[in-house]
Amino acid sequence: MMTILYVDHEINNLNSFKATFRRDATVFVADSTKEGLKILEENKIDVIFADHQMPEMTGLEFLKLASNQFPTSIRIILTGNAYTDEFKIAAGKGYFHSYVNKPWDEQQLRRLMITYLF
Repeated sequence: MMTILYVDHEINNLNSFKATFRRDATVFVADSTKEGLKILEENKIDVIFADHQMPEMTGLEFLKLASNQFPTSIRIILTGNAYTDEFKIAAGKGYFHSYVNKPWDEQQLRRLMITYLF
């Protein structure tokens, strides 16, 4: 079964995400990047979703760390912001594979997971 980590400081988003994908995968959620890194160290995660607007560090910073320490995980940034030059540079360096606008669409997330994992 696929394993997913979703990192977001908004508890409602975490609960919604977990409820949506719990039948398809083992879903880990973290309400901080620190907790997310701990989950990554303790589990093999296939797909990492991270909200860009996080309090401790941005989602891009989190995915940069994850790309260095866990390079086989697929990394996807979720953002309510426009796709900026910062994102283009980070994508070019391989910090993340794709981005999704918030609020996220379930079918879009499913298509991304299928695209990258199968």
